[in-house]
Amino acid sequence: MSEATSGHTHAVRPPALSRLRHHGPAVLAAAGVSLLLLGLPREGTLTGVVLAVGALQLVLVLSWPVALAFRGYVGAAVIGLATAAAADLVIVRGIGGESSPLAAGGGDPFAAGGGLGGLAGVLAVVFVLTFIRQFTRRAPRRDVTDSLAGDALLALAVVAASTYCALFRLIDGPELLDLCVATIGAAVVTGHLVDLLAPYPRIVEDVPRGLLGFVLGTGAAMFTAVQRSGDEALVEQLGALILGGVLGGLACLIAIGASYAASERRGSTIAQAAVQAVLPFTLAAPLAYLMSILFGG
Repeated sequence: MSEATSGHTHAVRPPALSRLRHHGPAVLAAAGVSLLLLGLPREGTLTGVVLAVGALQLVLVLSWPVALAFRGYVGAAVIGLATAAAADLVIVRGIGGESSPLAAGGGDPFAAGGGLGGLAGVLAVVFVLTFIRQFTRRAPRRDVTDSLAGDALLALAVVAASTYCALFRLIDGPELLDLCVATIGAAVVTGHLVDLLAPYPRIVEDVPRGLLGFVLGTGAAMFTAVQRSGDEALVEQLGALILGGVLGGLACLIAIGASYAASERRGSTIAQAAVQAVLPFTLAAPLAYLMSILFGG
């Protein structure tokens, strides 16, 4: 009995992803992001960090709607760019003075005067704007829920990336930023390489990501953190090991989540590679800041 006569229909499943197409460009893009964040801040000024973070935010904003096939590309791009600019400005103005708690190494780094408190205000305004954008879209307004969720997550990611600027201004900030970025990069690159070769055991059948990639990616992050810390004392090495495990594990989870989204949405391959590479660095930035405070003093 045919589907027409039986009255039953079956959803057409998309073709299986090529592991090389899924992981290859993402590995190269993640390595490029690591080099960017490790290279520009080397000049020792906040300008290099702001430029690197701004480049990350720009890439994410321009590639996000294309990669995940959300409707309303122009509106999403405008909101994303405005959010990134506002978040960077709030952070830079909050930590720009010599009397700043971050610059001086004292006080509460989470206070509004330290710049981070203002990010909550940026997010509040942006979330209101995302609703307004959905209401003002031309009819028929299709996929409103998906578009709204995409705008919100994009705003959260670009705001989170701004915390790298605050991290840089902590005591030993340049060294801590170098440590955190290298740790995240090792986790993301290793996870993609392992899953390119052996994505087993599969977490979900239709997504080329496996538990082995998560474990080895987290292990690579821990190894990198210990090597990059440069400390020989047992206590400092233990702190670096914990930092690498927590930060690397989160980066791997975010990278796997980005692969899930890329597998489901099937947008532009180049844009998806950019999102898979950039998203773990941006969303892991607030945790990198917190871990740096805890273990970096």
